[in-house]
Amino acid sequence: MSLGAQEIPDPLKDFKDFQSSLFKSLVSATAAANSISVEEVGFYRSLDRQFAKDLDHAGSSSLSMGNALLQHSAADCGATAKSFEDVDDVLDRYGSVVDVCDSLLEKADLCLDHMGGKVNQDDLKNNTPEITQIATKDKLDYKFLHANNVVRPQMKFKDKVDNSNSTPFERKIKYKPHALVPLDFTPVSEDKSLPHPYVYEINHIEYPERMFQISEPEIYQPYDTTSATWVDTEEALLEMLKHLEGQEEIAVDLEHHNYRSYQGFTCLMQLSTREQDFVIDALELRNKLWMLNEYFADPNITKVLHGAESDIIWLQRDFGLYIVNLFDTYFPTKVLDFPHHSLAHLLKKYCNFDADKKYQLADWRIRPLPEEMLNYARSDTHFLLYIYDCLRNELLTNSTSEGNLVRVCLQRSNDVALQKYEKEVYDAVLGLGPGGWKNMLSKWKYSLNPQQLAVFKALHSWRDHTAREGDESVRYVLPNHMLMALVERMPTDSSGVIGCCNPCPTLVRMNAQAIGYAIQKAKLDALEPTKETPQQESKSKIEAQSVSSSNGAVTTTTQVQQVKRNISKVDPALFDLQKVKKLRLETTTQLEKKTSTLFGDCL
Repeated sequence: MSLGAQEIPDPLKDFKDFQSSLFKSLVSATAAANSISVEEVGFYRSLDRQFAKDLDHAGSSSLSMGNALLQHSAADCGATAKSFEDVDDVLDRYGSVVDVCDSLLEKADLCLDHMGGKVNQDDLKNNTPEITQIATKDKLDYKFLHANNVVRPQMKFKDKVDNSNSTPFERKIKYKPHALVPLDFTPVSEDKSLPHPYVYEINHIEYPERMFQISEPEIYQPYDTTSATWVDTEEALLEMLKHLEGQEEIAVDLEHHNYRSYQGFTCLMQLSTREQDFVIDALELRNKLWMLNEYFADPNITKVLHGAESDIIWLQRDFGLYIVNLFDTYFPTKVLDFPHHSLAHLLKKYCNFDADKKYQLADWRIRPLPEEMLNYARSDTHFLLYIYDCLRNELLTNSTSEGNLVRVCLQRSNDVALQKYEKEVYDAVLGLGPGGWKNMLSKWKYSLNPQQLAVFKALHSWRDHTAREGDESVRYVLPNHMLMALVERMPTDSSGVIGCCNPCPTLVRMNAQAIGYAIQKAKLDALEPTKETPQQESKSKIEAQSVSSSNGAVTTTTQVQQVKRNISKVDPALFDLQKVKKLRLETTTQLEKKTSTLFGDCL
């Protein structure tokens, strides 16, 4: 193998030399990447068009090589990973890279254990349930990723979608089962939503004794010979609720969609008992699922979820559901110091089950739900109660007194259950919050001049307003990399706006003229500072301090002022063309003379 004129050693024949060559290449690549600080890249792009083109070409090449490496690694470990399309896609789906790396590390661990004699393959087969594998190496069909022919479910919601920036979230719970204190309907203030209705019950819960007793794990029903019950009518829901009566534990998971919605919405709820799996159409039964509070708020029923932070929020926002007695299986993986903490790792460790991760990014609005997506959804909860049994036993075995490790996990689970959903508020002045412009600037590390910064804020605000108004995600309205392309070029006509976005998003094409006008106005406002009132001046100072606190990730107000001071020192005579021409002629005449530094004029 060779790279240019440099010969690369064969790793199969001389691994040490190959490793040394690899590290040398890595060091040189790192040095080259660090030769220009990240904060200055945007500045140099604006100075030199060729540099910008070369940088884009290098970025495309790096992305292509990264995708090739990702696909090769994924195929080698039996995982699946969709290729990245652009830098925005990398930021949004970097978790898929982590999954592939986890799979490679797990494979390496198993191989090392096998080579060291710690694991015997025959014993492994005898001591674990028969493997069930639904993973494939095929990529997720695009029609499952973003379905174009789906009627927007929001159109049928009986509860009106409220994306306004001014009104707080209105909780949906009207009836409070298993209450120790009555339901409070009085808000703390006009701009704050009502408090969490189950704060007292969660903080004063008395757990069932069975949760602190070691017991034989109850094996799950065979996956291949059983099927899930599809629940999409009120009659089927009531039948499922009857089945839940008398249950001591239930496993719960949700499938969510947030690409064609501003706040997002839950599409599926998976619920499993020891005997049966249910997959609930949360779009069809959205206004009926409040009935589950009878079981979700029951302190005698343990609700088992994995990584429940988002699920807790979605249950509150969409259905008015709250969980009392939550056991999040993520926390035992931390307390017991597991090498990995994903549900996929637990499925493999305890059930020898390989789930098909490619459906994590599927569009769960699709109806009827394809069989393969139904199987994936069901697998998330089918094994979870058995995993709960195993984890609880390990926690009790390793506890020093009265199940202290179990109580640690329950307390952390309670902290998750006590989360309260709040609508995301857009701060146009300071750019604070997860969806604020300041957060995006700190991630992208662009250096912007005053005009570009003004354009960036204007476009960022337009994108958020348009997304709220149309109930779309900001990613759908205008992806980040396209927003930065507009900021870099600052086009003021519709054709220029459309030319910056390839492929051009629908809402950008529809509003191209308005976007061009907004860019033009922002550029003019940046060049013509208006006289500020004391209140506006105070806000500007706060904004300047806020931006300058981001550790140099972006060009700060202070830096811009410094540039202005430097410019003010430039001699105005430099722009006197007549004087410049005269000086150039004098210099040329002097150079044409036959003179010597030592002997003067030679003629």
